[in-house]
Amino acid sequence: MCLAPFDKACTKMDLRWGVNVLPELVSVESAAKWGKALAGLNGAMDAHDPDKVKFWVEVCLRGLTAMDAEATAAGHQPADPMIWEYEFEGVTYGIIEDGRQWPAAYRKRKGLLMFNMREVAIALDAHRNALVRQVKESFPGAQITAIKQPQNDSIDDDLGDVFE
Repeated sequence: MCLAPFDKACTKMDLRWGVNVLPELVSVESAAKWGKALAGLNGAMDAHDPDKVKFWVEVCLRGLTAMDAEATAAGHQPADPMIWEYEFEGVTYGIIEDGRQWPAAYRKRKGLLMFNMREVAIALDAHRNALVRQVKESFPGAQITAIKQPQNDSIDDDLGDVFE
């Protein structure tokens, strides 16, 4: 149960700065101290030592507070992702650039089906069609309006008896 305050504080910092972003916003020395504190906490948990877990949770809580203050003093702004929204066939999609900012994005737009740019690229790649890709490469202004899977395996099947 002594991890509960740590979990709560981490969730708060993830919402404020982005998931695991805070160590990137502080000095190398502060980030190194944070790494050491997390290593200590993980070691205490691995050892099943509640007293050491409590000790390292307190260290980590002080570390989060210090890093938050350092990032703020350095002029860093809390996560406030731009969300591109697009409605297609009755579903509204939200797209953010950095997936680490999903907590702040969901805070801004509760219930929106949210994706990040990496996920969009993965989805496009998974559903790519060689012909569609060739059209986009050959005609940069072409817009995809629909992608339909061919019902037959080859063009010969489409032509039927024409070549017989």
